[in-house]
Amino acid sequence: MLDLFRSTAFRLAVAFAVATAIATAAVFGLVYLEISTSDVARLRVVLVDEAAKGVTESDDELRRALELRLTRDLRRLDYVALFAADGARVYGNIDKLPNIPVDGKAYFVAEARPSDAVSRAEPALFVARRRADGGVLLLGRSLLEVYAIRGTVLRSLAAGLGPAILLALGIGAFFARRATRRLIVIHETISRIMQGDLEARLPSGAQNDDIDKISRAVNLMLDELARLLDQLKSVGDNIAHDLRTPLAVMRAKLERGLAAEDNHELRAAAEAALDQLDKSMVMATALLRVSAIESELRSSAFQDIDLVKICADLFEFYEPVARAKSIDMTLNAPDRAPMRGDADLMREAISNLIDNAIKFTPSGGLVQLEIAMSAGRPAVRVRDSGRGVPPTERDKIFQRFYRGRRSPSAPGYGLGLSIAKAIANLHNLDLTVEDGAPGARFELSAR
Repeated sequence: MLDLFRSTAFRLAVAFAVATAIATAAVFGLVYLEISTSDVARLRVVLVDEAAKGVTESDDELRRALELRLTRDLRRLDYVALFAADGARVYGNIDKLPNIPVDGKAYFVAEARPSDAVSRAEPALFVARRRADGGVLLLGRSLLEVYAIRGTVLRSLAAGLGPAILLALGIGAFFARRATRRLIVIHETISRIMQGDLEARLPSGAQNDDIDKISRAVNLMLDELARLLDQLKSVGDNIAHDLRTPLAVMRAKLERGLAAEDNHELRAAAEAALDQLDKSMVMATALLRVSAIESELRSSAFQDIDLVKICADLFEFYEPVARAKSIDMTLNAPDRAPMRGDADLMREAISNLIDNAIKFTPSGGLVQLEIAMSAGRPAVRVRDSGRGVPPTERDKIFQRFYRGRRSPSAPGYGLGLSIAKAIANLHNLDLTVEDGAPGARFELSAR
């Protein structure tokens, strides 16, 4: 319960209840003010107007009008009286003239009492106007009805405000309890993850609220972390596997050279060992290159570049290489293909794709470099007519040190596509491979 009361949802419910109370009080206050002012103002206008008309009537007409007024007043709210010039009452239901000016304006009297002794004193409005013969016409109206309505409004406010606050607090407690339960589950799941259960995921339902959005985002982050950890593990295994062979060869050659009596054999063994060492250093350098690209935040230094110019330069460089292998290489590009990015990195990514295509395309084959525009965004496609990539390997070839089953002895270290993938991710691009029928088609396109 303490966690419930301390929760943000319950605090919001309390704030909502307070806001509801203030809004309700404001509404009732406006109603009360309207009743207090409008009804009294209307009575003032009516009394002043009737008094102005009454002083112009004859005594008989005025008496009949006053009698009719009292006869119709079933709730006994009206005051009427006609006083002579000397102040004696001629007719009416009030004994004496209230202490108000005789000027035809409406005045409030706190305690007015009708002629019958049974009636109690009550607040009222009175208008006194002098007639031509010196007499005074007095008209009034009790305010008990107006005060009763005011009391009804105040009682309604008192009766409705409390349940409204309690209802708002109850609703807030209900939703706060629901939110607290979800947060408890999320907290327990996070604790399991911190203890090493990397397969656990935060619960997310179909409500699509803020908590669900955060949970899905965290789950995606956990998926990516799990992928990176698996990749890190496989990288370590691959490094150990790929370095073991050159190190073993280097050791064997050095042992044979040391065992030989001829210095020439020792020199040849040392040169072969250096060659294996150079291969290991190249592999380590390429691996560091992938890590540097993945960890480098260069997007702030991106600028407008033209992929057509980059691909044209690469085509001019690789076309003689392809021709030397009896491979036809073509370039199909529009006039311009602008994008935001790093020109050197994009040149390196596309270069790896072209180099890969030429490497796995046999003599007499074809390598196509194409740039297309889609919805204002460029896409680079590199297609070859080689053996292609099996569907089961299309997600694996972008992993570090992965060597396809069809080409385990091909030159290279299995890092070129990893570098291209890292550069694509840095530029918010997707690098995919599809069946080129024949061969493979690699595509760099905007996400």
